Formats: sequence, C-alpha cells, structure tokens
Amino acid sequence: MDAILLDLFGTVVAYGDVVQGTRVAWEGIHTVLQELGSELAYDAFVPLWEEAFNTPLAPADDRHGTVFMGKMARFMRDCGLPIEPDATQQAVDNCLAGWDAFLDLPVDVIPTLCALRREHRLALVSNFDHPPYARELLDRLGLTPCLDAIVISGELRIDKPDPRIVQHALTAVECSAERAVFVGDSLDADIGGALAAGCLPVLIDRRGRHPDYTGHRIEHMGQLPALLAQLADEDRP
Repeated sequence: MDAILLDLFGTVVAYGDVVQGTRVAWEGIHTVLQELGSELAYDAFVPLWEEAFNTPLAPADDRHGTVFMGKMARFMRDCGLPIEPDATQQAVDNCLAGWDAFLDLPVDVIPTLCALRREHRLALVSNFDHPPYARELLDRLGLTPCLDAIVISGELRIDKPDPRIVQHALTAVECSAERAVFVGDSLDADIGGALAAGCLPVLIDRRGRHPDYTGHRIEHMGQLPALLAQLADEDRP
C-alpha cells in the first residue's frame, strides 16, 4: 500500500465522554439563544437543534463563512431570533469549546503516524462543518506535520461517504484507490466511503461498538503498522 487515509474524530483523535461533551456543547448554544431572547427550554431545544444540525445546508443559507456557521444562523432564524454575526460566532465557539474539552490524543497516535510516514503517504479526510477549528486542532496537537494532505468536508462541501472527497485526498497524495487504505471509526461515512472509492477499509473500534464487523479492524492506532505488514505479506506471491 502506498497511502493511508485517516478519519479525524474517533480515529486520530479519540472521544472521551461523548454524551457529556455533547451536552456541554449544546448548553453553550442554548445559552446564546437565551441571551438573544429565546424562551425555548433546553429539553425542547435539543431535538430541534439536533435535527437542524443534521440537515444539510441549502446553498441559499451557505453564506456565513462555514457550513456550521450557516447551520447556526439558519437555526436562529427558524427560531425567530435575530441573526447577529457576533452571537452566531459565540454560539459556534461555545459549542466547539464544549466538544474540545472531551477530546483526547492517544499516546500512540503521533509515534505511529511518524513511523508510517516513512513508507506511506498520509492524508486526513474529515467530515467537519467548521474547518478552521479542525485545522487549529491539528496544529495544536502537533498532527499537521505528520500529514501529507488534509481534506475537510466543510471546505469542499462534500461529505463522506461520497467517494469524491476520498478521491480528492487520493489525488493530493498521488495514489490510486487500489493502493490506499482508509482507516476510520464510522461504518457509514468511513467504511462506506472507502468502499465507494475503491480503497481498502480498516475499522478502528476503540470501544468495541461494532463486534459484528467482519472486515479488517484495529482497536487502536498502534496496531495499524502490524496490520499493514500482514496485508503486505498476503499480497506477496
């Protein structure tokens, strides 16, 4: 294999308490809505926001810098609130700060990426609606120098499992799909996207959430070099 494509959240960077992290993030948004005059109780806000968060952004609403900013502004509008740029930015910042507090960089990630990069080209392929945060996170954690290419859905307006975002990463590292491995934690976005693009998928399942998955799998990044060596042995005549 010539290239390794990697998901970001849940793959290179691990989640801590997802439930608590999401609550802190959502509470940060709710606080801003209240400051704007919303009388929506938190428990009523949550399902409305989650639906809005998971609803793709129409081109007419994609005019606030990032997809996430656009979704936030659209939600404020739909709640009958004024769309104030500073308040929209504050809601986004509060949400990201909540998530950020529950992220962790496992100790084996950077040594593994450094070792792999001696023989493979590495590309990050992330579904994320606010690219400035993702790039700042990569810089802060010291991950940017470990990667040959960084592809974020919010910059292309293409999300995994659409194979076009995977192909964009393959082009960036000058590798054909059949010579690339895609490592990710999502069966739909990552494994599905890898298969759609023609890459070999590898599931990273730190918490054993997918015991029935029968494809190639690892439990942490430190196991990836051994798996790649095994795959190389299997390819030899």
